[in-house]
Amino acid sequence: MPVTLGILYGIWAPFIQRDGSPLNALQITLGVVSGLAVAGLVFLLMRLPRTMAPELRAIAFGAVAGVSVGFLHSLTYASVLRSSGIGLAVGVASAVATFYYFHTREN
Repeated sequence: MPVTLGILYGIWAPFIQRDGSPLNALQITLGVVSGLAVAGLVFLLMRLPRTMAPELRAIAFGAVAGVSVGFLHSLTYASVLRSSGIGLAVGVASAVATFYYFHTREN
């Protein structure tokens, strides 16, 4: 799962940044670095010990999701406030969903 998310994120980021122009080396670098970062963070999140409190794990998943989506939205040249708001909304929704999942599926 981390590899798949990293590849998709790494393809999506330069696609947004291109805005119809030809692909260049800077956009390829953006895709590789952001894809590796997301894959690494998701890998670390999946390795979090199940003995941690579900609340902390849910907040960690929400933070990664919110920052990732907020960054992607900022690549569209939207305002910082709008990108932060969308990232915050996605982060809170992800934290709530993972909190629910952890409390209903785990011991």
